[in-house]
Formats: sequence, C-alpha cells, structure tokens
Amino acid sequence: MKQHTSPVIIKDKAILTLEKVSLDSNLYNEDWIQNICFHCPNLLPVEELEPTFGGMIPICRELNTESGSIDLVYVNEYGFITIGECKLWRNPEARRKVIGQILDYAKDLSKWNYTKFEKECLKARKDNGKTLFEIVQEFYPDTEETNFIDSLQSNLSKGRFLLTIIGDGIRGNMEELANYIHRNGNLNFTLALIELPVYKNPINNELIVTPRILAKTKEIERIVYKFADKNLSDTEPEEQEKTESKTVSEKVFFERLQNAIGKEETDTFQKFIRTLNSEFNILPKLGRGKRLSLNLKSPNDMFNFASIQENGEIWFYGIVNKTEELGDKQIGVDYLKELAKIVDGKFDNTYKEWNWCVKRNGHYLNVTEYMKVQDKWIELISKTLDKINKLEENE
Repeated sequence: MKQHTSPVIIKDKAILTLEKVSLDSNLYNEDWIQNICFHCPNLLPVEELEPTFGGMIPICRELNTESGSIDLVYVNEYGFITIGECKLWRNPEARRKVIGQILDYAKDLSKWNYTKFEKECLKARKDNGKTLFEIVQEFYPDTEETNFIDSLQSNLSKGRFLLTIIGDGIRGNMEELANYIHRNGNLNFTLALIELPVYKNPINNELIVTPRILAKTKEIERIVYKFADKNLSDTEPEEQEKTESKTVSEKVFFERLQNAIGKEETDTFQKFIRTLNSEFNILPKLGRGKRLSLNLKSPNDMFNFASIQENGEIWFYGIVNKTEELGDKQIGVDYLKELAKIVDGKFDNTYKEWNWCVKRNGHYLNVTEYMKVQDKWIELISKTLDKINKLEENE
C-alpha cells in the first residue's frame, strides 16, 4: 500500500505542516472537485498516464449518456477523449459503483459517431455558437479539421479512451476492479485512479490539492495476477508482465510507425526493443511532444540510446550531456561516432550538445537502416553500458 505524509511549507526557518482535510469534512463537495478539474485540467497528471491524451481541452460537464451523466469530458487536438468521474470517498455507495459506472459510460460513447458526440457535448456545454472543432481550434490554431474529425471518430468506434476516477481518498477492491476490466476487454481504454487529497493551511485556511496517480490498468492487472494463484512461482508474474497489452499511447504510436515503414519492419523493431529490455533492462518510454517518440533509456531513465519518431526516423537526445554529468563526456561522443560508422552515417555535432546525433547526407536515418545492423548496434549499446556502469561504480 502506498503511504504518503503531509506536505510542509517552509518559510524562512519555520516549518509548517499542512493539515489533511478529513474525508468526512464539509469543506468541499463533488461539485467543487469537478469544478477545479474542469477549469484546471493540468491538475490531472494525464501525460504521466498516457502521453497521447496530453494537452486536454475541457469540453463539458455532465454529458448525458444512456447510462447516466459523465462528470468531465476532455478532448485534445488529436481527437483523443478523456473522461473523468469524481467521487467523494466518504460515500460507500460511490466506491462500489464508480468502476462499473465509468466503464458503462465508455461503452455508451463507443456506440456514438462524431456528429452525436459533438451534439451532446455542445448541449451539455450550453454553447451552441461554436462547433466542437472551433473550440479545439481556439487552443490549437494549426489543427486540421478533417484530421481531427477522422481521429475522434476512429477513437470513438475503437473505444480508445482514458478513463479517470478522481477522488479525495481512493479506496477500493482490486479484484473487483480487475473483473470489470476483463469483462470490458473489447474497449481499448486505459483506466486510472487519481487521488486528489486536500490539505489545509492552518494559518489562513487555504485548501491545497496534491494530485497523485494511485494505479492504472496495467498495474492493477499485475497486482491481481500476483495473488490470483497462491502457487505461482516467483518468475511467472514476470512472464505475465511481458505479455501485457500495450497502453493506448503505445498502440497509437506503433500504428503510425507501421503506416510509415510497414508491418514487417515494425515487428522487427518491436522484437529489437524486447531484446534490449531482456538483455540490458533498457526500457522503452513514450515521449511527451506533439509527435510521439519512443525513447530507449537505461533503467535509471538517464541515457538515451535512441529515439524513434513516428515516421521512422532515429533521433538522439542528451547522451553526450548525461555522460558528461557522470564525468566522462567522451563515452557519449564515442557511442555516436561508432554508431555512425555502423550505419554508414556521420556524427553530427553542428547543433547544441543535447542534440548531437547521427545523420547521412544531412538527414536522419530511418529505423529500417538500423535494423539491418541491429546485432552490431546491440553490441555497441552493451559496450557503452559497461563503460557507464564502471564509471558509476567508481564514483
């Protein structure tokens, strides 16, 4: 179980501990939580959950569906939909029903088309003067209408949603949650529990909200798996984790990559990633930019050995700077120079050091070029990691 202590305010030499507001307090209600989440969407750590859903625009509250009213609806410029259900955990009935409730909402939305979604959102928003696209365009002027509509329509039909359960103090039964998830496997959603504990400044009675992610779908499935069979060996849960379904953001990224380089090459690259993970514990991580990238990093999330863009180009971020921070900049430089030789490219240091990279004829190389020499690339990564590990051991 995750445990958290109360935040403190440090002013001059005085330390003031904030008071946790009791779940039984009447200082706030569900409408208050809804209101701050709607008007301050950045309060919700969405990019930590699913980068594809980042840049949320608040569209409406209390969106009517067949199963009831959705508390919060957000859309981003790429047509990805986030819905939020706010519950005060002082209400036992809310705790029992909220999981099934939000999944029913997702099922309802997956039956809608773009026209229906827009109509109902504008009705709930009580703003008939603008289209849904015009609302989005106010935040992102460069958004193309056709791409936005097509993407949102596709996400509706596939059930690709980020479902967030937002509470002041999350309490729940993980087995019950997993049962709901498995019964709704036809939807491509990510479900997350977000806690918004409320603290009070005892001096001026200000309320302070400290959002944190308690769990998301993949974590919940892993927890349930571990205690579903008491006779499992220590290694079996790890095998289960490797075969877990991808997040929505990962699915979207690899779909775009496949459109750019083809299915066979995409499958080859995914196998390459699994090799890096199994042999060196290098973890794939999606970036947060407007265009999704896949960063291959070491377990401590420091060393970027490559970053693949959705069009297949391989970029690099900060390997030289990070090895310099360790005390040997040359490790990063040698990595890029040797990799350039492997792919018949050129070490390019014409940018700021953070963006030193490998190019050929002034252009980034495609991942398909790297996959032709993947064995040599793996060997180079291994050698570079050995250098880094030795450097860290001598600190």
